[in-house]
Amino acid sequence: MKQTAMSSEDGKEHSASQPTAFGLHIGLFAPADSDVPKSDVAVLLLNPWGIEEMCTRRFYRILAERFAKIGVASLRFDYPGTVNSLDDTSAERGLSAWSEVIGKAASELKMLSGARNVIFVGQGIGASLALMRAHCEPSLAAIALLAPVLKGRVYLRELSLFSRLIDDGLGIKPELRDSAPGSIAGLRMPRAVAEDVKAIDLNGLQIANQPPVFIAERPGLEGDTTFRDRLEAAGCQLRVIPFAGYDALVSNPLNQDIPDALIDELIDWLQALPQHRGRSALPAKKPGATASVRVDAIRETSVRFGPADRLYGILCEPTDNSSGVTAVILTTAYDHTAGWARSSVELARALAKVGVASLRFDSAGVGDSPPVVARRKQVLYDEAQIADVGIARDYIDGLGRSQRTILIGRCSGAYVAFRSTVDDPRWDACLIVNPVAFRWRFKGLPKTLKAYLRNALDLETVRRLWAGDVDLGAVTKNISMRLVDRMAGSLSPVFAPAKPLTQLTRQVHRDFHALASRGTPLSIIYTEGDEGQEMFRVNFGDAGEKLSAYPNVQLHLLSAADHNLTPLPAREKLIELAKRQALSLGDARDAKRAANG
Repeated sequence: MKQTAMSSEDGKEHSASQPTAFGLHIGLFAPADSDVPKSDVAVLLLNPWGIEEMCTRRFYRILAERFAKIGVASLRFDYPGTVNSLDDTSAERGLSAWSEVIGKAASELKMLSGARNVIFVGQGIGASLALMRAHCEPSLAAIALLAPVLKGRVYLRELSLFSRLIDDGLGIKPELRDSAPGSIAGLRMPRAVAEDVKAIDLNGLQIANQPPVFIAERPGLEGDTTFRDRLEAAGCQLRVIPFAGYDALVSNPLNQDIPDALIDELIDWLQALPQHRGRSALPAKKPGATASVRVDAIRETSVRFGPADRLYGILCEPTDNSSGVTAVILTTAYDHTAGWARSSVELARALAKVGVASLRFDSAGVGDSPPVVARRKQVLYDEAQIADVGIARDYIDGLGRSQRTILIGRCSGAYVAFRSTVDDPRWDACLIVNPVAFRWRFKGLPKTLKAYLRNALDLETVRRLWAGDVDLGAVTKNISMRLVDRMAGSLSPVFAPAKPLTQLTRQVHRDFHALASRGTPLSIIYTEGDEGQEMFRVNFGDAGEKLSAYPNVQLHLLSAADHNLTPLPAREKLIELAKRQALSLGDARDAKRAANG
């Protein structure tokens, strides 16, 4: 190989990619590193769909960083009606709208990079679009197809099966599940797109030109040689490898394993292309510090901020009738700026429509924000994220958007939001959804005792234990803590192991007293039966009766929902509660002004 293998997270701190706007679309441009010759090829990264997109967000960022090291610039973006795209209506035209945006993105990439040749790199449905779009791009030098969708009907059936498995795992009731074609985990594929996907058959595609093609074949599909044979018959130069690590990348957004071997193979293939050895011209366009698009009364601005511009986020603002309130919407360790099932996008835009601005951003190591050296790779319930929230607060202060502020988070984002509000009195309110704890003492993310017992009897758990894929020490520690939780209330005066827990509960109550003394409104939302309630009951009683000591706190219980608020009615309820909480801050400010004359 021309480049030695290196790990996906190389120990070097990076800036977030540079925002750029083309038409109604926002892209993230990663220029070639300044200390290497600039290649005459640039890479356009094309997203997969749904959970696969969520799982590959960090993978695509790492790919962009690796390309930059060999002098290759890249651009990534979201299709209409997906992820952070503000252009939802054009998705009604189906895959033709997605294909048109690919063409616009390719033009933008060439202007930003100065490269005369473009390489399409796509995964899943993005790989299929790359091949289908090939005849429309005269500057196309090569195509990389990562686990391409060969037959749309088969793909939609697989999505339906995977969707049922996810819904089963989340405990979503059958009547609340979305069974529309292409829908998965609360994400609904635009109807016209699903119709067009159904018609995809790459084995029947007429290939007009003959670009070099890199194929990473999905496990289980290596035996299907028809597609490869057609490409070879069309005159394409093929490099075919198995997609080692595919399942570990896309099966669980909570813990993705980056396929380093695949990245090395892809880099090696790219460097062997004759166009790579050419040198790019001067760019015709420079990316700005920010990039904005506007639809109706909403303006969204893609931004970088913090030390070395290492954090990436999106400002969503009303273009008129501002309430003077700004929300900061936190991610978890895996659902990037868009949120699970686009929940952060939906929330931000609903708030903007009632005059509330927001910033949603990726913490370091999540989504499009690069990691910080020496921090844990798995940032779930990581205290280090509190520092990123402080940086976000400084950023909105600098924008003059800090008259009234509210922090909003779910799961680990809820924990970070609560801890940040306690530690930093600049925040005026906090809304948290399904926090597992208010002070952290577990190792990793704990399960309930019932879940531990159920998993202990599961053959898959036995297999993972035998393979060394389970941190037995962490499981043992968390089970011990759960057992102590059950006994702590009555035995703490005489049962020594329970004393740390009661001390922790006292610390939690000190935190709540601190917020109450400041008059900081705190909304706590739990879905009924959520595992986070186990620790909540330890702190505040089975019915939350000890919350009565804190008049600033409101507790809300949502029925018919899972931990992630996957069903649409649950997300809509959250939006209404968030609007009410945010607008009350503006009302309180106006009332105070009126009282002061």
